[in-house]
Amino acid sequence: MPNTGLSELGSHLKATRNDRGFTLEQLAEVSGLSARHIANIEKGDVNPSFEVLVTIAKVLDLSFDALFFPASGQTEAELQELTGLYLSCPEQGRRLILASVHAIAKELTQQNQV
Repeated sequence: MPNTGLSELGSHLKATRNDRGFTLEQLAEVSGLSARHIANIEKGDVNPSFEVLVTIAKVLDLSFDALFFPASGQTEAELQELTGLYLSCPEQGRRLILASVHAIAKELTQQNQV
């Protein structure tokens, strides 16, 4: 019987693979893993090693945060937009963005606690 955590991880990987337009065979070819191994991961039958997860995440352009804590489609799109904006800035701009986000998050968190 598959482990619930492994089943959730596998389902998320399969959904992401499909969203990225990869067939099982294409992902296997690009990643160097066997299609059977990937299928077993997606079914939750196999506990993938760290190296296998890194390989799959790289091919699917998926962060480890998103791998283990999948966001809703809307949240993922918003995060990708923010990431793109952040990465398009020079280093000094990135520091300013990060400081601003920290200040805003702190303010919003304090408002929630009142």
